[in-house]
Amino acid sequence: MNNKGQIFESFGMIIGFFILIAIILAAGFFIVMGSSVVNMVADEVVPVINDIQVVGDTNMTQAANYVVTPVNNTIQSFTWLSGVLYLIAILSIFGLAFGYRITASKPLIPLFFLIAFLMIILSIVFSNIYQDFYQGTDSFAGIMQEHTLLSYLILNSPMIMTIIIFVSGIVMFTGVGQENGGMP
Repeated sequence: MNNKGQIFESFGMIIGFFILIAIILAAGFFIVMGSSVVNMVADEVVPVINDIQVVGDTNMTQAANYVVTPVNNTIQSFTWLSGVLYLIAILSIFGLAFGYRITASKPLIPLFFLIAFLMIILSIVFSNIYQDFYQGTDSFAGIMQEHTLLSYLILNSPMIMTIIIFVSGIVMFTGVGQENGGMP
């Protein structure tokens, strides 16, 4: 493959790499927000449905025990499940870096660091927005604080993303030239 084609292919892979990181950052933020809203609604609705005795011929307490309570238990498990899924997504970025290692081109290193800087700024923005919600005094903040793993990962995302991006950059760009017998 000629050098121009390799640079163009590497450029696309680097852009894809950072788009994936941005999607993971945004997904973690929106997952915890959505999960907290659903959790808050469930905390309000489940006791009301359990308190309704009989409506017409239907025993609502029994129906709530069969339907609403299992659904509520599933919703409550989102607190740890969302954190584990986010952690897996973050760690999968390393696998992507090893896959890109073959085609990374050295002239794209400055572009990589520029986009890395922008991604770190983006993670700082998400972390600060999340921290404002997380440190609130309302019931929504209390529900968000139940997401311990995901909250830890989002609040510390600037540090985590810095480490992941730069280690991934080292992995991607150190393999260049080794496929050609050590020639750069």
